[in-house]
Formats: sequence, C-alpha cells, structure tokens
Amino acid sequence: MGRRWPKTLFDQAVAARYDRFCDTDMGEYVDQAERELLWPLLDPSTGMAVVDLGCGTGAYTVRLAEEGCQAVGVDISPAMLAVAQTKVPRSGKVRWVEADLVRLPFADGAFHRGLLQVTLEFVDEPQEVVQEAMRVIAPGGRLVVGLILATGPWAAHYRDRGRTDLHSIWRRAHFFEPDTLTEWIGRPPDAEQRGLWVGPEAWPGVEAAWRNERAGGHDPMEAGFAALAWRL
Repeated sequence: MGRRWPKTLFDQAVAARYDRFCDTDMGEYVDQAERELLWPLLDPSTGMAVVDLGCGTGAYTVRLAEEGCQAVGVDISPAMLAVAQTKVPRSGKVRWVEADLVRLPFADGAFHRGLLQVTLEFVDEPQEVVQEAMRVIAPGGRLVVGLILATGPWAAHYRDRGRTDLHSIWRRAHFFEPDTLTEWIGRPPDAEQRGLWVGPEAWPGVEAAWRNERAGGHDPMEAGFAALAWRL
C-alpha cells in the first residue's frame, strides 16, 4: 500500500483477512479477470527486473518470480509484508522492501517494469506515487497500472461499504478514471484494456460471470476495472 495513513490502515487485523476474498467464487473471478487484463500489458519475461509497488500480501510479486523475473515487492505496511513473506514462490526468489512509495530506495531506471495494481486507491499522494514509479523504470521500460474505475460497479460497491462500515479500508479510498492519469503523466496510455463487467450487486454466479466477461460489445463506461500501460 502507499504512505502515511495506509501504514496503520492496513494493520495486522486487515492483513490477516486480506486474502480471504480471493478464496470465494466471486473473489477468484475478480482476481483472475484483473490478472488477465494486466498480464499482457506487463509482459514479464525471464531475467526482467520488475517492481510491484504497493504489493500488499504479495500475490502478484510471487507470480512474477515464478515467471523468472527479478521480482521486488514494496509496501509501507509491515503487517501486509509479513503475510507476503509467508508466500514462497515455486521457483525464483522475491525481495520484499518496506518503503514509502513517494521515496523509493532505488536508483533511477532500476527496473524494466513497474506495477501499481489497485495501489493508487489507497495512497494520499497518488500523483507523486506515479511520478516516483516512473523514475525507477528504465528508458524503454513500462509502467502498468490497475485501476478500480470510478464510474464502475465495483467502485460504487466499495463506496457503499466505506459509508456503512467505519472500520472498512474502503472508507478513505479514492477512485480514478484513466483521464486523470493521462493528465498527470502528460499523455494517454499506450495500451488500455477494460473488463470486470459484472458487479457484486448483480452477481449471477461464476459461469454466467465468465460468459459475460468473454462476450463482446460492452460499454466501456460499464467496466469495473482498467489495465493501463505507458512505455517510458
């Protein structure tokens, strides 16, 4: 996660239950759908140095290591990193780093890829986080961002949770559209993919959700998630 308030927001209690959603049918659908959108843009390969910024409990970092990347997971929450460190890749190695995402302890251009997967939603200086992420990516590299879209059904659901549950991590979350990142970076993404068309309030079951996900003709404004990539 990000800086300042997320360090205490993502405490031991949150970290201990953070992965449980992915053990449900709906959570597995969300996780796989987001990964399918992100992975072609990230395009990891053996030997590639990749930094997972706001890695949380480390699911993406571990997967990157298993694909042969020099994977580094960065988070400001020691509780989240403690859970991440229990995940041992089937192959490869992961380096875990506790750090503030606006002051990364890496040299300019240290990585081929940088990933911000549902991270900007939980930082208090998102534009500065994006700029710092770009600093540590080498020329010719790529920044990949996963966003819960502000206009989509999942953001609406999480806003409701934040309003009704004083202890929810979503209470102080903020949601974005790609246009906001375009303004920060100064140009639109080189690639964009949208999906997660089924929201939690209209959950039809796994098979129907995947039929909907694979179908064409969706209105882009109805997507729940966007994967964006900038070549640097």
